[in-house]
Amino acid sequence: MKPWIVASATALALCAGLACGGGSSSSSGATASSDPWAPVTQAVQANLSQFPNGICLEVMTPAGVVYSQSFAGSGGSITNSTLTEVASASKWVSSTVIMRLLDEGVFPHGLDTKTSELLTDAHTGQPWTGNMGNITLRDLLSFTSGIPGDDPNADVQTPLTFSLGDATQAIYDDDHSTASAPNSYFYYGNSHLRIAAHMAEVATGKSWAQIFQEQVHDPMQWGPHSVFLTNHPTDQNPDPAGDLSCTGVEYMRLVAMELRNGQDNGAVFLQPATWTAQRTDGFGPTTTVVYSPADVSLGKSYHYALGNWIGTADGNPESPTNPPIWFGSTGTFGWGPWVAADGTYGAIIETKQPSNGQGGPTETLKGVLDPLIRAAIAQNPSVIRTVP
Repeated sequence: MKPWIVASATALALCAGLACGGGSSSSSGATASSDPWAPVTQAVQANLSQFPNGICLEVMTPAGVVYSQSFAGSGGSITNSTLTEVASASKWVSSTVIMRLLDEGVFPHGLDTKTSELLTDAHTGQPWTGNMGNITLRDLLSFTSGIPGDDPNADVQTPLTFSLGDATQAIYDDDHSTASAPNSYFYYGNSHLRIAAHMAEVATGKSWAQIFQEQVHDPMQWGPHSVFLTNHPTDQNPDPAGDLSCTGVEYMRLVAMELRNGQDNGAVFLQPATWTAQRTDGFGPTTTVVYSPADVSLGKSYHYALGNWIGTADGNPESPTNPPIWFGSTGTFGWGPWVAADGTYGAIIETKQPSNGQGGPTETLKGVLDPLIRAAIAQNPSVIRTVP
């Protein structure tokens, strides 16, 4: 995936904020002194030049959405009902799909299930061997599987018969002889989730599209156009790490579940232990970093959990003395969902910028917004939209 690019705050934008589909966060004519969200609005406006296609910012507490406002950019606008390609924000969703299957007991040894238990080499008919045969689901979801993050031979969408299984075989063919031991290094990219998703296909006998629909799409009542898109509607090789398109209203329900300790619509969506595992550092004591967009473009040494980043106050790896402050999954187009580690709020910077690493401005803005959002929430703002 393309790295983030850091951008500094800019002068106050000329574009006025327009309410998202979920409603405005403040009443008409509210002043900065009476509106707890005024500093948040002003901070977004001050950075708006970094988002030419506009932003919709939504913030929620466990009770529901408390701020929802859209800001038009110089080249366009977006609302919480705009169908948007979320790029690497797909990773958090795909991780949740896999975690749901774990709760159902689909994988024989849970997160410790190895590729060799489910995947075979198409050339020999034998289970995967070597270091690639010892990769576990945990290694795949934390991108520490010991193989490179991306493989162009797995990104094929023509012919249309090229499947996710074919993509996984291509990764095995290309990396089998050079793979390092699992958990030896972190390499951000899409190959890991492709393998994990195909393991899910083999374990369930269903396609990734069907698994996603059953585990997240339908239970969370997403719309018919919110799917893992590829270049053709009958493609069989979606990218679980980056192909999702959805709306802000839909993705906010996933954020709500993450914020509510794995609960959705008053029921258990992820078991407590599974929800905890999803946000647990996937790095081992000797895991090194080969490629991390947080390191390369932001100068941050964040670690990665299972499909989501672990953010800290100083940008260094989380530890007992440097605890997480947020968990999130920003994409290359700038779509940036996150939840505060202390459970006070969750948010999404909803946007789609050119594919040139625009996740950096989102991360920069997120850092600016965090204390402002916390200050606003401390004033007990009203819920403007409930989330099941």
